[in-house]
Amino acid sequence: MPAREAVRWLVTEGALVFSDSRKIRVPELSRERFHEVLFARKSLETEVSRQAFPRLTGDDLSALEDIDARINMAIAEGDMQAYMRGNHRFHFLIYRRSHSRVLLPLVELLWLQYGPSMRQIGSRWGASSIADDHHRDVTQALFRGDREGFCNAIAADIEQGMRLLE
Repeated sequence: MPAREAVRWLVTEGALVFSDSRKIRVPELSRERFHEVLFARKSLETEVSRQAFPRLTGDDLSALEDIDARINMAIAEGDMQAYMRGNHRFHFLIYRRSHSRVLLPLVELLWLQYGPSMRQIGSRWGASSIADDHHRDVTQALFRGDREGFCNAIAADIEQGMRLLE
């Protein structure tokens, strides 16, 4: 995809905005928009996780634990890029198991919209600003077979990550 077309697509999806005819920027996350995105992410991602739960295997659990260990190393090393890649990998390993053809694209769109703001936070404060994610709670609930605990941990993780943007 040529660069110009890719940029237009990102503008259409809300990940970028034109500030004038020659400048492109990350959209500001107003307080109102922040709360809308938080509500949408918690609602959709929790439901997608609920749908994925019965399809997650022991191999998936091992992969999630491995990804989480690498995320923790990235946080300790202050590597925001590695943290963000790992966090995306962790969540989407789960979400893709839902096989949802309606909700999953909406979740991907929300991540496109909030991702640049998260990158700005990382540029300002670094990965060390991620005090504690809830990934271990997610994997422990999966290990126990606790669907509600699993979904609650996903929601708590989303809330914790989004609160960094407030």
